[in-house]
Amino acid sequence: MGVDVETVAVSELGAAERALWSRFREEDPALASPYFDLRFVEAASQVAPNARIAVIREDGAVRGFLPFQLRGGLLQPLAAPLSDFHGLIAEPNLSVGALLPRLEGVRRARVSGLIGAGEADRPGLRARRAMAADLSQGFNAYLASRDTRFLKDKRRRRRALERDHGPLSFAFERPTKAEIDLVIGRKRAQLSRTHQYDVFACGWTVALLHRLAEICAPDFGLRLATLKAGDTLVAAELGLSSGARHHLWFPIYDPAFAKYSPGSLMTLDTLEAVAARGIARVDFGVDADVYKRDFADPAEAVFEGLIERRASSRGLSMRGFGVSRLARRFDRIVACEPGLVGQIRGGTGFMAAMARRHPRLGAGVGLGLGLGLTLAALMVD
Repeated sequence: MGVDVETVAVSELGAAERALWSRFREEDPALASPYFDLRFVEAASQVAPNARIAVIREDGAVRGFLPFQLRGGLLQPLAAPLSDFHGLIAEPNLSVGALLPRLEGVRRARVSGLIGAGEADRPGLRARRAMAADLSQGFNAYLASRDTRFLKDKRRRRRALERDHGPLSFAFERPTKAEIDLVIGRKRAQLSRTHQYDVFACGWTVALLHRLAEICAPDFGLRLATLKAGDTLVAAELGLSSGARHHLWFPIYDPAFAKYSPGSLMTLDTLEAVAARGIARVDFGVDADVYKRDFADPAEAVFEGLIERRASSRGLSMRGFGVSRLARRFDRIVACEPGLVGQIRGGTGFMAAMARRHPRLGAGVGLGLGLGLTLAALMVD
């Protein structure tokens, strides 16, 4: 019979398929991330436009699953740009590229944190490293693995913050709707201040966080870390937990307290809190930011770039663009906006903001690049 791929809604998965999903995750430690938890996939599929699941069968038996969302002929990870890690929940030796010819209307796939890329996928991809804090031996063992100068500096800053602004208090709990809205509001202000695309402007990304907050389970869901000095909130971070893994997701801090490194202080408190709750690993995403090396170490390889249904000379130049920093920024726009009009509006708005930040670029050039690069990111044939 060979390999067959059926595209379904998450709600159509039966009990046997759900049990297989859980088994695949249990057998592969790389799939322990909260983004591979079926509860995350179900929540995302309820709000992310054009969300689907590819069910892969061979000789009638289910061999794996691939959650995804469609933007024209482009396949993206489900819940992109919010899903830092993604990929097949499947038996070994399956690849995303092998599925593309069996998915009607799909010409290529764009990935940014692909776990377990097949050999056939890799010509269009660039390898990076997931960054993770190992808490499996407890928080004290973790501290012993970190740079003593870094820890000494943070102890000094903690004392200074408390001396100048009052007693410090830390909490790590399930967030309320108001707390989620507060984090989103401050995150949006930060994105505007730094001339980045606002991933929350499209609406469905906000709905996803609220949907996740509704899930009440001891082993899964949103968690909010907060650090206060006196009555003032100086830092907070929304994270996502699944079993023994926690993923740091949306951090904010008050710029007025920057000299105290409140975000770093909060992160150390978070690591101590989750270790006490049995979390064995905390994920920091990929190795894009230098600060992550203070807290975490390189873990498994993850991949970003373009996987094509069929190779072409045009694809060679597109692959080069696909691993660029600019491509990652436009990927966010394409992911958030399911329609071409919204994508062009988001692209031109982003380039106009870049032109304001870098006046030599010029507003006119910025608008033209916004249109051209948005289309390139989508790669419509």
